[in-house]
Parts: sequence; C-alpha cells; structure tokens
Amino acid sequence: MIAKTSRKHPKIYRLKNYISILIVSLVCLQIQAQEKKIFFNLQEVLSYVKTKNSTFQNATIQTKLAELTYKSSIGNVINPRIPTSAQLLDNTKQQVSYLPAEAFGGPAGTFKEAKIGLQYVSTFSLQPQFDILNLANIAQIKSAKINLELNDNQNKINEKKIYDQLNAIYFNILSYEAQQEIINDHIEIAQKLLQVTNNKFTEGIARKQEVNEAEVNLISLQDKLQQLEFNLQMQYQSFALFFENTVDADIRQSVWDFEKTNEPLQTNTKLLTQNNMLQLKMAQQDLRVARYQNVPVISFTSSINWQNLSNNGLFHKDSRWTDYNFVGVKLNWDLPTNIQKLTTSKNKAYQIDILKNNVLHSDLENQNANLQMGIEYQKALNQLSNMKKIYELKKDTYEKNYNQYIENILALDKLLISQNDLLASRINLITSLANIGFNKNKIEINNEF
Repeated sequence: MIAKTSRKHPKIYRLKNYISILIVSLVCLQIQAQEKKIFFNLQEVLSYVKTKNSTFQNATIQTKLAELTYKSSIGNVINPRIPTSAQLLDNTKQQVSYLPAEAFGGPAGTFKEAKIGLQYVSTFSLQPQFDILNLANIAQIKSAKINLELNDNQNKINEKKIYDQLNAIYFNILSYEAQQEIINDHIEIAQKLLQVTNNKFTEGIARKQEVNEAEVNLISLQDKLQQLEFNLQMQYQSFALFFENTVDADIRQSVWDFEKTNEPLQTNTKLLTQNNMLQLKMAQQDLRVARYQNVPVISFTSSINWQNLSNNGLFHKDSRWTDYNFVGVKLNWDLPTNIQKLTTSKNKAYQIDILKNNVLHSDLENQNANLQMGIEYQKALNQLSNMKKIYELKKDTYEKNYNQYIENILALDKLLISQNDLLASRINLITSLANIGFNKNKIEINNEF
C-alpha cells in the first residue's frame, strides 16, 4: 500500500511566506530605526537618557503647567472681567400696568390701565469689573509658587528614580558580561578535561562514569552560558526601554574598572524630606486660602449700555438710540455659615497635622537611607578583599587538584568540585566588583539632588 504524500495548499503556503517576509521586514525596520550608541561609563548614560526618555519630556510639560498656574494666580488678584450681552426683544403682548387714576384727572382711589414701553427693544451691554481687594486670590499666588517648587522637587524624585533603575541595570549588564568571559574560560577548561578523561578511558585507566561526569560538567557550563546570554539580552531590552527603544546600546566599560575603587564617599540627600516639607507648606497655604474665602471681597463694577426702542420694528430708521451708564463699588460677602467652607478649613487643619508627622518621619528615614548607602558601599569594598583571597586559594587548590588528576592521584569528582568552587569564587569576585560600582554610583546619584 502506497502512502499518500501530503501537500500544502499553494495559497496557504504563499500566505505564510508573505507573513514571514512581513515579520522579517518589521524587525529589520526596527533595527534600522534604532540609533547605535556607545557608552563608556554610567554618566554618559544618565546624560543621554534626558534627551530620549518621555519622563523628562513630561516633566518639562508639567513645569510649564505649573508656571501657567502661577501666572494665572497673579492675574486673578484683580480678576478683570467684562461680561457682555446683547438682547433683541419683540414684546408681542406688553404687560399692563395700573397707575393711580387721579394722576390723569380721575377719581381718587381708582386706577387706570396703561401699557408702558415700546414693542421693539434692542439692548447692548458691557459691564467692566475687577477686584479691588480679594485676600483669597492674593493668597493663591503663594500657593502657586509653592506648587512650582513642589513640581520641581517631584521632577527630581522621578529623575533620581530613573537614574537608580538605570544604575542597577547597567551593573547587571557589566556583571553578566564579565561572567560570560569567565564561563567561556571554564568551558575551555571543561573541554580539555573531557578530552583528558576520554584519553584515560581509551587507555583503560578511567571508567565510563568519569567520562559521563566530565561531559555533564561541560554541558552544565554551556547551559549556564546560554542562561547568561538570555539574561543579558533581557537586561539590554530593559535598558533600551529607558531610551524609548530608539537606541541600540553598546556598553564598553568593564566591571574590572572598579577593582581599585576605594575612595571614601559620604551621602547627603534630603529629597524626600524636602518633598514632605513642601507638601506641608502647601497645606498650610491652602488653609489660609480657605479662611480668606470668608473675608468680604471688594470689587469695582460698572455698566455701559446702548438701547434702541421702536414700535415699528427692530432697528427701524425712525427709532432712536439711548444710552445709560453707571460706575460703583460692590462688596460681596458670603457669611461664614457655609458648611462646605467650614469643613474644608477643618479638613486642611487635620491634613497639616498628618504632614507634620510625615516631615519628622521622613527626616529620620532620610538619615537612615544615607547611613545605609554608606554602609553598603563600605561593605562592598571590604567584601572585595575577601573575595580576592578566596579566589586565589580556590585557584591554587584547583591547579594542584588538576595536576594530581593528570598524574592519576586524584579522582575526577574531587577535581570537578574544585573547578565549580573556582567558578563560584570568580563569579563572587565579579559580583563584588559590580556591587562596588553600583553602590558608588548610587551615592553619587543621590548627592546630585
């Protein structure tokens, strides 16, 4: 029985080809759209991210909004306004008024019906007004100024957050790249070790199990290298996101550059404390504004009016124009019985109490964070010295074990253990160097704000 060979439908096959070509084209376009950028240190990264990251663009817009609010608050001190109205009326049925009849020669106590006014009335009115004294609006100027400072402080907090995140990713990349080099070295060692073990097996002085273990050791290292490559790829993707995926980054710095770093550093940042203090100032000013809203507002008021009256039609040629105007001073006062205003004032007073506590606590938190950054940096420096000693000892142990294995004095499993210990000590050394660089730059970033 002859089996039937399956054939793909030509249309489906062509469609899959088109989709594959489209995907490849999109990937190529994305790669071409990315700018190749080489970075030699973290400071170059932090400077360049300002030109690409949308957070900084949004910060500029937020600052413009805060400046607009401040300018508006200055204008609102006098709050100039000119209500304007126009009205065209056709009094199809005019209202009847009752006038004393004796004014027209009639008996006393009686009334005469009369229709007062003309049928067609056109009125144009301008009412220029401005505030002479409005304490609540005057107080809003200081609120807007505090808001500008608060906006600037919040932008710095967001900027520092981005820098801290970039700092962590940057040194993850340096660490992974250095680990790749180390594992590649150990893969070469494992390949040589497998070859030696195979030769011993051929000569009949090694068991098949030892060959298997040597091969497992090689595969395990190759797997670690693959996992590192995936991790490194993910870190670079996260790194590119800070540049809105417009940069194909190439980091040229090595983690070994921090091997001789030992200068003392002190941390001195009060960014979060300043933020809480500005929030407290804002709440205190809001309370003043709320209380000033219970104070009378004195305003200038005026009215300029033009009126056209006729019984023959709107704007009839025989109609006449009249005008009338007035100027004056007006006092507006919402008596302090408004429940909403009273509640707002009390609410602000409670918020102030909470914010005072926050300021005190954030100052303690700030001091603690500064101390911890210094301790973490010193810890990394001290750890490096220990990791170097451990690495040298593990290296010496491995070399002696390797020689003994070649001379058939030591079992393979002992040699593999010492090789893994050597690898772990080298990776720990790399991690210590990365921690030094990370903590050093973390302190420098915090000291910028």
